[in-house]
Amino acid sequence: MCWNSKSICFSEWLPTDEFPLERGLRQGDPLSPFLFLFAAEGFNVLTNAVVGAHLFTGYGVGKGDEVRLTYLQFADDTLIIGEKSWLNVRTMRSVLLLFEELSGLKVNFNKSMLTGENISASWLSAAAVLMNCRRGIIPFVYLGLPIGGDSREISFWKPVIDRIVSRLSSWNHKFLSFGGRLVLLKSVLSSLPVYFLSFFKAPTGIISSIESIFKKKYWGGGEDFWKIAWINWESICTLKEEGGLGVTRVGVFNSSLLGKWCWRMLVDKEGLWYRVLKARYGEERGRLKEGGRDGSAWWRSICRLREGVGEGVANWFDINTRRVVGNGRRTLF
Repeated sequence: MCWNSKSICFSEWLPTDEFPLERGLRQGDPLSPFLFLFAAEGFNVLTNAVVGAHLFTGYGVGKGDEVRLTYLQFADDTLIIGEKSWLNVRTMRSVLLLFEELSGLKVNFNKSMLTGENISASWLSAAAVLMNCRRGIIPFVYLGLPIGGDSREISFWKPVIDRIVSRLSSWNHKFLSFGGRLVLLKSVLSSLPVYFLSFFKAPTGIISSIESIFKKKYWGGGEDFWKIAWINWESICTLKEEGGLGVTRVGVFNSSLLGKWCWRMLVDKEGLWYRVLKARYGEERGRLKEGGRDGSAWWRSICRLREGVGEGVANWFDINTRRVVGNGRRTLF
């Protein structure tokens, strides 16, 4: 049988074997994520097998290596963590190739990278050649967040500022009323930096820059020029019940999002993240220690938030939380 745009001609009809009319699972099918999880579980089994056979050594946290991290996986983003050794590199390569053969999923080594802390660049380059991947540098991006960066630096927050500015450039503010600008401000712009603000404490300069962009947008100004502000920004950020417009203050919103970590320290003590912090800094009377100068910048900011340092009210988190005994299983006397 042949076909073109002008005519159709048929050759002789011949019987053939039956063939199934199916396409399998396609992207967007509700069942495909479950099948992917089944396949990803195979990677977990392979990793546990090589760790049990002492062919791969993960990274130990704490003085006695109380918690040993081997890999972190979210959907198809996998972060393998281990000590510096050629055995680890060869085992990692073998596990990924074996996972390809067993699951039918293809590992994209061109998009993968190998990074290291306190490891020479020559060793990393040689290991990257063996892994057939790129040599990465710290900080690197994992799940949309820079890993190993310093949140106290202005350059750390540049992607957030650029994303807000790029979103603003697609909106012609000249044709928006004050109501439209308010909706844009509250529903769109306030949601862009949430992911970063829920993990890192933003410096005062960054908070001022974000709020400055919001002010210019609301009053109809542009990136390079201002328009007259008829009402001060504090009044606009006041609750509607008190006569304001209910615009969220970026600094207060940042503290509220980080306060969730303080809450999770009380209710999620079985999580991996809590066990890592416990092994790293220790625990005293059911409370994680601050760690002093040895603590990371992220952990010090969480501890200052927990103690209410610089938030206006000392111990604000303890004042606004209380414990309900309930059946008494989680309360010791």
